[in-house]
Parts: sequence; C-alpha cells; structure tokens
Amino acid sequence: MSDGFAARYGPWALVTGASSGIGRAFAHRLAARGLNVVLAARRAERLEALAAELAATCGVLACPVPVDLCRDDFLDVIRAATDGLDIGLLVNSAGYSLTGPFLDADPDEMLRLFNVNGRAPLLLTRAFGPAMRARRRGGIVMVSSVVAFVGTPQWSLYAATKAFDLLLGEGLAAELRADGVDVLTLAPGTTRTEFLDAAGLSDRLSLSAERVVDDALGQLGRSDIVVPGWFYRGGTLAMRLLPRSVNRAVFGRFLAAMRTEE
Repeated sequence: MSDGFAARYGPWALVTGASSGIGRAFAHRLAARGLNVVLAARRAERLEALAAELAATCGVLACPVPVDLCRDDFLDVIRAATDGLDIGLLVNSAGYSLTGPFLDADPDEMLRLFNVNGRAPLLLTRAFGPAMRARRRGGIVMVSSVVAFVGTPQWSLYAATKAFDLLLGEGLAAELRADGVDVLTLAPGTTRTEFLDAAGLSDRLSLSAERVVDDALGQLGRSDIVVPGWFYRGGTLAMRLLPRSVNRAVFGRFLAAMRTEE
C-alpha cells in the first residue's frame, strides 16, 4: 500500500499549516506512507521538531519551511525551498477563522484570513499543478469545511473563503482527472485542533484530526469531495433538500451553540 501510494503521489508532499491540527496529521500520515515532506507554516520551532520526528520515526526526508502565507512573497519562499524537489502531492491545509459580526472585524485581519484561506491555495495549486499534469500523476488536497455549503452568520467571511476552496477543488477535480491528477476537497466539521480555541468554539461533536485525515487519504483518487463523520455527512446531504434560508438559520444556531465566549 505504501509503495503504491508513494509511487502515485511521491516522492515529495508539500503540506501547508503543518505545525498543528489537520496539517500536522497529514504530515504524519504521509510520512508513514513513505513520502518525503515539505512542511510549511509560520512557527519555525514546531516545524523543526516535527521534521526531526518524522525523519527519525518514518525514515523520510523532511524539510521545514517557516513562512507566513499572508506575505506577498510567500510563494517565492516556498519555491526556493522546493527547488529541485518533485512535488507529487500538495495539501492546502493552512487556514483559520474569525468568529463574530462581519462589520465589527478588523479589516487587516480579514485580509489575512482571505489570503491564507483563499489566495494561498490558489497560487500554490497554480504553481505546482502544471508539473503534476506534465507527469500525468499526482494529487491536490483542498481543505475546505462543512460551512462551505451554506452562508453562516458570525462566520460569513470564513464560510465564503471555504466555499471558494470547495468550488475550486470540485472544478479542478473535473479538469485534471483526464490528466492523471487526483483532486480531493476535504470538508470537515469541527475537529479537535487549536483552530477551535482560536475560533472560540467548544469541541462538541468534533472528530480527531487523525480521523479526518484518514478519511481524506482513503478517498483520494476515488472521490472529489469527502465529508468525514456520519453527523456532518448526513447534514450536508440534508441541506440539498432544504431551502437555503433554513440551512443558514440552522448553521447560525449551531455555531452560536458551539461558542465558548460570552
């Protein structure tokens, strides 16, 4: 299994947001399957520790790349670090949210969120996708969210950026299938990561990051979109039968119930 996976998606994977949460879980799982990994995130110490751990436990090469995806030149930093490396799998995992009224959010922070969640995966996919297409093998994972399926009060901007990821990934899956490149959009619900603390949410009904990643890798090359967990999968299916106004109200109430802040 590892040999076939590495032959299809190796020898190198590039994972953004690799210092924690879903990105870190992807790094662990991919290294265990025999892929060398480029680890991109802001926190250098965490990346260096993770790279050393993966090299020691999985016997792979691991390259930490400290970079802020909000920077105008972030792609230049990643290109320089990956020069000469054959990137066969791109995992666009980095992302974060702002919770609260849209009109009360700081404009600079809103642009940071937009850049990390939307601009960065767009530019990375455009940068590394052509080589995959030329080789007629490879994979791209877009980490979206269940809120991408409906506008969500108090998370309006976050949901919009994740809807962008969802539709971009879904369209690319159809575009690149004939070229031998597998594109999967992962749309998890609440996941037990630092993301919940940053967003001010509880971990009720949450899945582990490892479970989310295992579901994604199990469907890579088989499905275009995966929603881990029966509760969230059933919810997205039910949305197709309900008016968007009802879905919006339900998601808004669900998010309000998850809030841990006063």
